[in-house]
Amino acid sequence: MKSTDIIQEVKKALANAKQKGAVSVSIDSMEKFMHQLDERAQKQGDFNQLEHARILKEFEAENARNIAHSQNVNAHSVEMFKSVIASGQGALKSSMIINGGAAAALLAFTGKIWSEGSIVQVTNALTQSILWFCVGLLVACVASGTTYLSQFAYAKGHDRTGDVVNVFTVLIVLSSYVIFGFSCFNASSTFTLHFGSL
Repeated sequence: MKSTDIIQEVKKALANAKQKGAVSVSIDSMEKFMHQLDERAQKQGDFNQLEHARILKEFEAENARNIAHSQNVNAHSVEMFKSVIASGQGALKSSMIINGGAAAALLAFTGKIWSEGSIVQVTNALTQSILWFCVGLLVACVASGTTYLSQFAYAKGHDRTGDVVNVFTVLIVLSSYVIFGFSCFNASSTFTLHFGSL
């Protein structure tokens, strides 16, 4: 109960007494009235404290819920980001391995048919296939560099630049796979030509 409310209650009680024709107030009556006001104020104060405690607990519960939700969202985002990074690294590694491995295998095969002898078209086509596999490997290595650039951009807070470089990196990796497919087709045609000429 506010002090202004108490004053208003006293004024109202005095006005009622005056209206009834009283010209003075007894000290006992005033003490009793003030005691009743004091009890009301204490009860209302206790109620206000309980209400304040309830509001505070609701705030704490909502705050804890919001913090937990935010932590869950952040943890999910971090795990998804880790998953994307791991998938990207796997795609890069596989691109390097298949192009590099194919180039090494063709190089060994080219050495073998070089010593045994074959037509010029076969050796030229095999050399061209090795070149394309090497280009695919180089493209995959460039993608590793652009991956670093996109992560650097994200770390510096340049999300738009990071997104652009990231899309560029994905396109480079896809082109590496396309080059691998083209090189495989070229090598297969060469094998057909070589074994058909025996």
